[in-house]
Amino acid sequence: MNNSFFQPQRQSKTGIVLLFLYNVGMVIKSLWVFIILFFVKKDRVESWMIILAILAGLAILIIAAVSQYYNFKYYIDEENEEFVIHEGIINKSVTKIKKENIQEVNISQPFIHRFFNIYKLEIDTPGSSEKEVKISALTKQNAVDLKKYLLAASKLENTLEENIEASIKQELNKARSLKISTLSILKYGITANYIQSFLALVSLLIYGFSEINNLLQKIEIDTKLDYDTIESQFLAFSIPVILGIVLVVIILGIIINSVKTLIKYFNFKISENNQSFSFEYGLFTTRNSIVNKSKVQIITETQNWIQKKMKISFVKFLQIGKNEEEKNVSAVPGISNDEKTKLISTIWKENPVFENCLKPNFRLIIVNTFQFIVLPLILFFIIDKNLLIKYWFLAVIYIVLVKIFILIYFKNLKLFYNERFIRLKSGIWDIDNRTFEVEKLQTVKISQYFWQRKTNLGSITFYTSAGRFKIVALNFIKLKKLLNYCIYKIEIPKKINDN
Repeated sequence: MNNSFFQPQRQSKTGIVLLFLYNVGMVIKSLWVFIILFFVKKDRVESWMIILAILAGLAILIIAAVSQYYNFKYYIDEENEEFVIHEGIINKSVTKIKKENIQEVNISQPFIHRFFNIYKLEIDTPGSSEKEVKISALTKQNAVDLKKYLLAASKLENTLEENIEASIKQELNKARSLKISTLSILKYGITANYIQSFLALVSLLIYGFSEINNLLQKIEIDTKLDYDTIESQFLAFSIPVILGIVLVVIILGIIINSVKTLIKYFNFKISENNQSFSFEYGLFTTRNSIVNKSKVQIITETQNWIQKKMKISFVKFLQIGKNEEEKNVSAVPGISNDEKTKLISTIWKENPVFENCLKPNFRLIIVNTFQFIVLPLILFFIIDKNLLIKYWFLAVIYIVLVKIFILIYFKNLKLFYNERFIRLKSGIWDIDNRTFEVEKLQTVKISQYFWQRKTNLGSITFYTSAGRFKIVALNFIKLKKLLNYCIYKIEIPKKINDN
């Protein structure tokens, strides 16, 4: 353990450069519209004024970076077992974190940090979805030593440091590693998030047109975009042209999503030891996350038809921290089916096999048809029946597509269970299989509407640390038996603890 941590100290001196670059980035991000406007009108401004403004801006940013550096101090209060942070230039603040409340400490090396050979340390505590504390510029040794102390179980770490380090080295030697190939990550990027990519690109185009319109108005150019005219001209195109434009946008969205996925998950490595998995990945920003095997609550396997043919999946592990209300999600993209099976078997000591399956009754199709087809068309007819009549072919396309989605969703919706596990399968294109242990359920409820009594149908809701999951239109008699079994399995550990 580095004893200097018990005295206030600053970050690495290269942190001044890093803070300066961060400040420059924040200014550009916040004022990019005005910067473009400035260069558009630069002919109206004298050259010496431009140079003076740039120099003044750089001087302010440098002073701010130096002030941030010298006012940022951190140390360990050994007596109270607290980690203390002093920061701020004008409005100074002191943050104190109890060692026992520290849930996770992550060390990463973003792209810019690599040039200065420094690391960023983030401390996560219960009660916040974001990182509580960030120390942006640490040497690797300081970051590792600080993480080791903050995550240590007791004060005995100082006296037992040599034994701990020896056991860690021994454990790392025994660790089993796995690497997700770049090709597998690229396959996942190409075959995932079509809708999100399409909507994101459309939103970006709309935002870009809006900002350009505002910019043209500010520089007093009479070029206001008439969206009504654009819409009428767009609809004047033939349907093949419109479909071609939509296809191009989708392809661009897929390309952007593939590049984004590749950058985020590049060089994905999985290291395993007896207690946990360690995930390390990232091209520009190296990230690291830990999956504690004993704390895993839910494993979600996501796979669409194309990914099934390519034999790859997207797997999410949800684990609970000390607070049990705080959840941490780690994911593995593009993992092969064999590797996925081994990973899940290592966590749960077995690969779940299900003997029982419950499927929803066909009446669910009728309910969903009324909810997503009949009701929307009735409302649209009441609001503007002429428009509905005019574009009747669009209504027909809507009915056909939604009906297909309803049928696919009904076919995929299933509830599997055995003595130890429950799995919920759902989805239309991306099929999700959420698996959790019966013993880790918080509670289970079943319900039945009065009109379902004759048909013997009902619904069941599983309450977990990750939220609740509900499936409807199932055989109510079988749901009662499943409910009784789940309650029995939930109560057994409580009785053992009470005794």
